[in-house]
Amino acid sequence: MNRNTLFFIILSFLALNSFSQNGQSIEELKRLVKEQANDSTKVNALIEISSQLFRSQPDSSMVYSNEAIELATSIDFKKGLAYAYKNMGLGHYVKGEFSDVLIYWEKSLAIFQEIDDETGISNLLNNLGAVYQTKGDDPKALDYFIRSVKIAEKINDSSRVGTAYLNIGTVYSNEETTYQDAFESFNKAKTIFSNMGYDEGVGAAAINIAELNLKNGDPEAALPYLNEALDAYTRSGNSLSHTYNYMGKAYKDLKSYGLAKEYHLKAIEAADLNDAKLEKTKALISLGEVLIEQEAYAEAVTNFKEGLKLTEVTGVYRDKKDAYEGLSKAYSGLKDYRNAYNYQQLFAAVSDTIRNDSYEESISNMRFQYDLENKEREIKLLNIDNELKQTQIERTTASKRLLYAIAALFLAMTGGIFLRFRFIQKSNARLAKERNKSESILLNILPKETAEELKAQGFIKAKYFKEVTVLFTDFKEFSLVAEEIPAEELVQSLDYFFKKFDLITEKHNLEKIKTIGDAYMCAGGLPTQNSTHTENALLAALEILEFVKETQQNPPNGIYPFKVRIGINTGPVVAGVVGNKKFQYDIWGNTVNIAARMESNSEPGKINVSENTYQHLKNKYNFTYRGKITAKNEQLLNMYYA
Repeated sequence: MNRNTLFFIILSFLALNSFSQNGQSIEELKRLVKEQANDSTKVNALIEISSQLFRSQPDSSMVYSNEAIELATSIDFKKGLAYAYKNMGLGHYVKGEFSDVLIYWEKSLAIFQEIDDETGISNLLNNLGAVYQTKGDDPKALDYFIRSVKIAEKINDSSRVGTAYLNIGTVYSNEETTYQDAFESFNKAKTIFSNMGYDEGVGAAAINIAELNLKNGDPEAALPYLNEALDAYTRSGNSLSHTYNYMGKAYKDLKSYGLAKEYHLKAIEAADLNDAKLEKTKALISLGEVLIEQEAYAEAVTNFKEGLKLTEVTGVYRDKKDAYEGLSKAYSGLKDYRNAYNYQQLFAAVSDTIRNDSYEESISNMRFQYDLENKEREIKLLNIDNELKQTQIERTTASKRLLYAIAALFLAMTGGIFLRFRFIQKSNARLAKERNKSESILLNILPKETAEELKAQGFIKAKYFKEVTVLFTDFKEFSLVAEEIPAEELVQSLDYFFKKFDLITEKHNLEKIKTIGDAYMCAGGLPTQNSTHTENALLAALEILEFVKETQQNPPNGIYPFKVRIGINTGPVVAGVVGNKKFQYDIWGNTVNIAARMESNSEPGKINVSENTYQHLKNKYNFTYRGKITAKNEQLLNMYYA
């Protein structure tokens, strides 16, 4: 989802900047800088110049911000230094250089916290959340936004409350299940900004509501909000690139491709005027999507590649994902299936990086915590209100009515206690549900014993297993097939086979390790050791072989009938989890290498096993000796067909 709101958030509150120089022009401010002594007034003037320039001339803005940083540091003007760091980050944000943005805004936030400036803290928490969301880290972004809105509400800062609601809405708008939350947040923000007469805020809220309507498949409903955003941004003098881009999206959904292309080209032109790489990236990708609809595939490839190149500067994974997906479709239209498949694989990898179930879990937990705190605050206010009303009754009523009031209060308190008990019950039930969901996600990533170790200790220690059995599969001539069939059919086919392989490995008490391209790897005898792992692996291999043969004879619609080859080896391995992000259970050792050699030297429709595996099963199953191969260490390895 595109992030117009996030761009807006960085542009917010310049008119509210405590260093505003009474509406002075840039030329007046420059004269002041030349004539003024090296004091806080000069720092403020430098900051105001950078504030006025960063939209249209980000590089010049950063020059003045840097001068303000140096001067504020030399005179120990901490508040000025905090704002100078903030403005330096603004310049980098407009240019799409998010790594630099984080550096300067973290410095700015630290100083605001040091001087206990709650307005600055709230603002920077919002801005940092915007960057993390732009980079695809929604849980971290939501955490920053919620922290910001709490401070803004505490200090009664309506503008920043509106901004925080706007940002929270952008997180909720990423998932269909939370669209209603997004609409509510955007409308709250829009009302606040309308009351303030703040056009940029109104425009941002309107464009986000429009985008939600687009995602709901209602471009007609989106257009009035887009026109409202266009009017608001025109009045404020803000860049129209985002609005033009969404106009293009709406007309694309209405199948008015000529108008859509026209608006996307306007968006690119507007972005170029400000050297706004982030806006240009989104417009290029959107234009590519329109060109695909017009079957102008070669032109679409050009636009997607230009957009993809810009993502190397901006570091925005969502844009990278959209570019990969567009390139896959465009190359498929050109019948260049090798490139189509390659970009489809890149699209899948980036999609997995951006969003997995644990992300959704984090967002769900934080939203529930925020809603729960709001409910508790409402209950507290209600109790205070009831106490005030009771005091008034005691002062104005006779004894008899007082007794009635006390009785009524008692009943109200009893009812309140019951309602709160029910509320807590429901809250606990939901928390239990969230914990169970989190547990399920973890067990889908790691074996149960390993997951328990991670929860108990916070890390996973590598373990040595004296004997396990490793099984590898891959498909015959996969690379050649990938060039001949559409990317969608190729990925759909892999998904079809691997889902069945998952069921078979689970049935035979094997642990799935990973898939690499068209290769599937699993193992028996870990993480819980057992004495049947070798036979379990062979039985799983036989069932996989039978399933693949049945698919060849009667392939479902859209599924390519691959032929499979299988290799098995038995021996020692080391197992564990490397790193602390995107956990993946893996195994290492020569046993794994030999299993891979068995598979690569097998034939389609055959199960090739090593000497070690053969020795375990030779008295129970029939094998055919097929000779030796040389391992990487010059060792000769016997091979047998099961």
